[in-house]
Amino acid sequence: MPGISTRHPVRRELAERGYSLLRAREIDIDDDLRESWLSLSIDFADLPGDEHLPGGGKYRRRRYGRFRFLPSSGELKPLPHVDYFQSADINRVTGGTIRKFAPMLEGAFGNPFLRELIRFDFNQFPVSLAEREAVWEVQAHLIRVTASAEEQGHPTPEGIHRDGASYVAVHLAELLNARGGDVSIYDDDKRLLAGFRLEDIMDCYFFHDASLWHQASPISPIDEAHQAIRSILTFDYHFRSDQ
Repeated sequence: MPGISTRHPVRRELAERGYSLLRAREIDIDDDLRESWLSLSIDFADLPGDEHLPGGGKYRRRRYGRFRFLPSSGELKPLPHVDYFQSADINRVTGGTIRKFAPMLEGAFGNPFLRELIRFDFNQFPVSLAEREAVWEVQAHLIRVTASAEEQGHPTPEGIHRDGASYVAVHLAELLNARGGDVSIYDDDKRLLAGFRLEDIMDCYFFHDASLWHQASPISPIDEAHQAIRSILTFDYHFRSDQ
């Protein structure tokens, strides 16, 4: 039996409309994997700053890593760390530039929860048998956004954008003293399709990045005497038909 499961019709919703919202209460996670999640969640407290924010902002911190993924067997193999790049066509603020982000920590690459979550997320995608038998690249991102009375935190400073993947899964990892962070999903003509807010740890959403656009609104502190925090664990799934 898989260590993570759900009865929510994520695959059907993705096939019919290109996105799906899955609440934490709809996900079953084995106790052992929950322990692994607690181990992974510690990494969010020690993320290096994102040095590529517009206006010299200091509100976002992140790490990322890459895996070679064989869905047919579930095999996940870490790939060498490389700089991050998005086209200016899909990211009008930081696209077209090479961005250097710190690599994921070694323990995260081997974390059983992270690995099982990658497999679980992929199993929600309405992919063909040929795609399931092929090689994929999965980019895992640990991102923390903070805000204070003096500075809002922008989960997506690029505004409405694409990630440049085939499918994307976004999981809420942390939410403290924060208002905002509302997610919006748009069609290919950038017409609003849906809006929602991730509120509980492991609330998540999936979308077909190749056909939809998305963004998340800025966060600010509820109690201005303390910092607001919103962290996500997100996976970008890239179909690699040439490998």
